[in-house]
Amino acid sequence: MPGDVTLTGAVMAHPKRREAAIRLAGGVLDVVTDPDPGGRPSAFRTSLLAWSSIPEGATHHVLLHDDMVLSGTFFERATLAAQAMPDAALALFAFWNSRNGAAVRLGALAGARWVRGAGEYTPVAALLLPRRVAEGYVEWARDRGDTWPDDVLMGRYLRQAGVPVYVAVPSLAEHEDLASLVENDFQGLRRSPCFFADDPLSREDRLLGSLAAIPFFKRGVAQCAVPGASGWRDIRCEDYLDGRGFDVGALRAGFDGPWWPLWLTAFTMGVVGSNAGDPRVMDRALGTMGPGGLCHELGSRELARLSDELLDVARAGLAAGLAASPQVVERATVAVTGADTWLREQVTWALADRGFVAAGDPDAVVHVCALDGDPEEEVRLARLAFSGFSGFGGRKIVVGSCGMEVEDAVVLRLGEPYGPGMPQGGIVADSVLRSSLNRPLRAGDGVVQLVHVRDVAAAVIAALTRGAGVYDIAGPEPVSGWELAKAVAKAVRPVPIEAAVSAVSGGAVVSVERAFSELGWRPEVELDYGLHTCAQWLAYESDRQ
Repeated sequence: MPGDVTLTGAVMAHPKRREAAIRLAGGVLDVVTDPDPGGRPSAFRTSLLAWSSIPEGATHHVLLHDDMVLSGTFFERATLAAQAMPDAALALFAFWNSRNGAAVRLGALAGARWVRGAGEYTPVAALLLPRRVAEGYVEWARDRGDTWPDDVLMGRYLRQAGVPVYVAVPSLAEHEDLASLVENDFQGLRRSPCFFADDPLSREDRLLGSLAAIPFFKRGVAQCAVPGASGWRDIRCEDYLDGRGFDVGALRAGFDGPWWPLWLTAFTMGVVGSNAGDPRVMDRALGTMGPGGLCHELGSRELARLSDELLDVARAGLAAGLAASPQVVERATVAVTGADTWLREQVTWALADRGFVAAGDPDAVVHVCALDGDPEEEVRLARLAFSGFSGFGGRKIVVGSCGMEVEDAVVLRLGEPYGPGMPQGGIVADSVLRSSLNRPLRAGDGVVQLVHVRDVAAAVIAALTRGAGVYDIAGPEPVSGWELAKAVAKAVRPVPIEAAVSAVSGGAVVSVERAFSELGWRPEVELDYGLHTCAQWLAYESDRQ
């Protein structure tokens, strides 16, 4: 039998919203206000005070932001869920464009009431913690208030402490469309993936556990979160489907309409999910997919105008995905060699996602050079890697050779590679980190030609069947220090930009047109999406403070 649960809770608020917080508390919950309302806008200090003030005798505590609306069965569901999962952190709300929000949709599709949380921040706008977990978080987070936002800190703590996170299906709370007091309005409208004010009581032990993939639509891009050895990774839905034998080009050719990325996300959801849920719940969850993916650009009025059209597109994509079957695809396979660097790791994963990494004898060898290595030494290592494959008659591809040629190999010289996993110290990584931590950016007076790791992998794939010689792989246009800083502030978080003495420099790349014409390769990753992948990796998978 489940153990007894004594549930208490609090509403955290800025003094400006104390009256609203009191109404939300309804005489049942405590109200905790910002202890330094004139200080830098931050939810952290108020949340730390609230988690530190759990009443004596409580086994579990729920903390709400003051701009939430609760379902009619909020307290009953929360108590039943705490009884069913007494040692778990329970997210009673998630944002509609997050990995966790997408996990909620998969839970709705499967008929679950709770779904295992994805690897990202833990949504804290309506969060229930066991008492011991809350006490552990307060001790761990006490000196980290000037680093990451509180939802990222909570996610990091729960992962390190081994506390499982489950997210409610449907959400027990909804976010109101009010101005943010902690400078989060740049994120656009922030709503639940699935909420019912009249959500009926049901069995709260119906759980959907680990997920093989979580398709989500965010910032206008069809994305898919996949688990790996070092945490979750975000890839494009096109790559996920390609690696599983789906002809994405044929799917695109057969789609008629303006909302292809939304349709593709819903299609991928049908491929990875199982259809056993309540149609009413599923339809509500599908109805938030399109608006959630476009809320960074469109306001509430425009999203409301498009809602029916977007829902129809999502329905059609899901139905097609549920009915689809992959095909057996014959493709060249590769072995990836080189020093143990972030670039080799990311290129290997990107090729594996699309089914190009060999389990046996490969058709090609891809040698990824260390970007800061000695050019002549890197060439020697590449030749050594190729010679190690006895009887090898396939393609030889060198990535990042520092401009040196390697006999009988296709050489892909890179601009300034960037993406998840990149080391700190470069202009992109430093700018993304500063913006993530709400610190001013420093814009140099030089230029850089960037190339995202996904586009590096795409160049490798193109080189498997076409081209010979040396190719420059980079964006066609150089990006100035100011342009990069403005792009980071848009993709990550708006912060001030200051002039810096040091110049941006990523090395000269001169002839991308040859890669365009002979390899048929062009960069596909837009800078906004590419920078956002860096920010998500820094916040969710790295340990950088």
